[in-house]
Amino acid sequence: MKVAVIGCGGYVGSYVTAELLARGHEVRGTVRNLAPERTGWILEKAAAVGRDRFELVHADVFDKDSVVQAMRGSAGAIVCAGSPKIEPKTIPLMAAVAENCCDAALETGVTAAVFTSSTGSTNPPGGEPEFKKEMDHWSDDELQMRTGKYAAVGKTRLDRTVLAKASGSDGALRGVTINPSTVTGPCMSPEPANSLRSFAAIVHGERMTTVPNSSMSMIDVRDLAAIHVAALEHESASGRYFGVKQSWHWRDILAELARQVPGYEMPEMDPDETPVRPTGFDLTRQQSLGVSVRALAEILGAAATEMRVRNMI
Repeated sequence: MKVAVIGCGGYVGSYVTAELLARGHEVRGTVRNLAPERTGWILEKAAAVGRDRFELVHADVFDKDSVVQAMRGSAGAIVCAGSPKIEPKTIPLMAAVAENCCDAALETGVTAAVFTSSTGSTNPPGGEPEFKKEMDHWSDDELQMRTGKYAAVGKTRLDRTVLAKASGSDGALRGVTINPSTVTGPCMSPEPANSLRSFAAIVHGERMTTVPNSSMSMIDVRDLAAIHVAALEHESASGRYFGVKQSWHWRDILAELARQVPGYEMPEMDPDETPVRPTGFDLTRQQSLGVSVRALAEILGAAATEMRVRNMI
């Protein structure tokens, strides 16, 4: 299958590209800047396997015509474009990603499009259920806007747009969103992923000097990429799919980080504090895609190795 990867130079996009090539697909990846100094690592690492089946082109999600050109001739698309920043301009960016990429897919005959979203779009305002279900639970984007959760607003609206476009296509487009939280592990790009920066700051005592009474969901970037590709390959897959292993209390995360990074000592815990229940996920739909997902020790072990290689810790 020929697949367009919109945003192949991002953290998730680079691993999606590598996974597609490893599985024998042809890939046309897009970046906003084709300058060799910005893209050399993509050719060297993301396209290391199957370089003869990889093409790198320019596209800007705000320019639908460029996305159309990038998708033309492809059977499927995986859209990883976005921004890691939490700022108001993330909202129009994600709107352009959803609108222009869906419209480009319909215009070019792409029959399936998989989008990277976020668990931030699956938080019902009435309180967290025992187990979140991605097809049932939705965030309130207006409430998110009022509380400054701009990135989550963008993802919530992206999900709604993608599902609506697919539903209204009379079967022409199968739309999928993959909803992860924190993504970490190895990293191909010259600049480290934000999650690696955060963990390095924790190790150096620059943040999280006390143990938060909260939880965080995680997944290894390689597993998240595999979920994206599986959703594209499974012709019955449509709608939203969580992209997480599970959620852990920060007590467990920091304890595992201490095991993976000798010399790091996690902060002392309040003995009188009752730990909150980690977020629960119904992973039935995710598991139906057949992807085996790494456990916490493997996730943080890979992140620790990457931080050492980069002299971050």
